[in-house]
Amino acid sequence: MCRTRFTLDDLGGALTEASLLDFLAYLPPDCALRRETEGEDALWQSPYLVPQLLARISDTLDVFQWAFIASKVEKGKRPPVPRPIPRPGVDPDAGARRIGRGPIPIEDFDDWYYGGE
Repeated sequence: MCRTRFTLDDLGGALTEASLLDFLAYLPPDCALRRETEGEDALWQSPYLVPQLLARISDTLDVFQWAFIASKVEKGKRPPVPRPIPRPGVDPDAGARRIGRGPIPIEDFDDWYYGGE
């Protein structure tokens, strides 16, 4: 209720009983009130959890299928590694970082690894 700037003192005036019940009905599953009233299992009742779990299962099956096919096919004919299902609010390329263009010559490795010492 902090976001709406209402307090329980506003109940019956600016805050109606129906508004309070709506507020309570749509509390996020990880809030303290829901955890206290519904137990720790409230997190498993989130409407967002099932789509997230299904996307993860689908991604895992895609990788297993790719690995199976890649093990049976010559290296040059392997299909590309499958991309995960896009999730809202997550940049799919956020974890991908490419450093350099190729291998470092052995004589330059110590300078690179030890920071030029």
